[in-house]
Amino acid sequence: MRKEVRCIRDQMTPWERRRAIEKGKDYDRIPCMPFMGELKCQLTGVNYREFWHDTEKMLETEITAYNRFGYDRIVIGPNTRGIVEALGGIVVYPEKGIPYTDAPMITDYKILDDMKPIDEKNPRLQIFGELADRLVEEAGEIVPIEASIGGPFTIASQLRGVEVLLRDCRKNPEEVHRLLRIITDTQKSCIDMAGKYGLGVAMADPVANPALIGPKMYEKFVYPYTKELTDYVKEKTEYMVSLHMCGSTYKIWEYFKDYSLHELSLDNIVDLQRAVEELGDFLPIAGNVDPVEIVMRGTEDEIREAVFSCVRTGMKAKKGFTLASGCDIPENTDVKQVDLFMEMARRYRFIE
Repeated sequence: MRKEVRCIRDQMTPWERRRAIEKGKDYDRIPCMPFMGELKCQLTGVNYREFWHDTEKMLETEITAYNRFGYDRIVIGPNTRGIVEALGGIVVYPEKGIPYTDAPMITDYKILDDMKPIDEKNPRLQIFGELADRLVEEAGEIVPIEASIGGPFTIASQLRGVEVLLRDCRKNPEEVHRLLRIITDTQKSCIDMAGKYGLGVAMADPVANPALIGPKMYEKFVYPYTKELTDYVKEKTEYMVSLHMCGSTYKIWEYFKDYSLHELSLDNIVDLQRAVEELGDFLPIAGNVDPVEIVMRGTEDEIREAVFSCVRTGMKAKKGFTLASGCDIPENTDVKQVDLFMEMARRYRFIE
């Protein structure tokens, strides 16, 4: 029998905390979001393929992880990989290690002639609709839930191959836009599904990092579709997008100000003080404790110092701040390290 969804260690549920912050009232602790990825599977012994394909096992794992850590948001798929699969791509789920995309599906752009956007009736996406329905029933009154839809450019890179896609941006830009249009319209169906179940929407677009593609290419191939999707989320749901960007993003910060964002989650290599000064007046910020050197490998003192430093800096952001890891915490991290991360989030306001 499934354990009851409960709020542990805290005076408020995540929903109560969010509403108190929005109304300018006192709240019990800083909002906190360790990005768990497949790490949560340690708690139930579910393998990664089961986790991403079996509604019951996804549900059990999400509830078990929330009950263990008590973080401020549950994030489910379909994610980049689920959308890649829905569009016909092949994802490999090894017995050990993170799933990865097999050989690129779009070997010739003529394939796009017969390729259509996928809607929520697609069997791969239906799994996440079923999960959303069940999870909202079990946990929706306690903790906010978001559906992750990946980023258009990153999904395109998985379907075409990163290096080939980057070459195509220079040599076949019209075809890249044609692929991005199919992907974006598919993502809109995922947004419709999220709205149907009362979910928020999360996006992560690591391949769109300007260190990889440059700011000019970002403006041409990423910004228009991200802007379209963030506006669509605002129109179709009650919420705005939680956007995570990997790597050094300074050169594209101006574009972030134009998106409808619930928060901008920053990589740990980004200077949080600079982000507070340059972005904090425009949008909420989340970040950015190092997920490897601090959360995975850090001592209790190192985790406490990193958490307190991030919170002291981030709380100066006028539009709001959420303590978060700078990216996904590695799947082989000892879960006790996440316990420590959450414990330091709970300690902060009382010590200060």
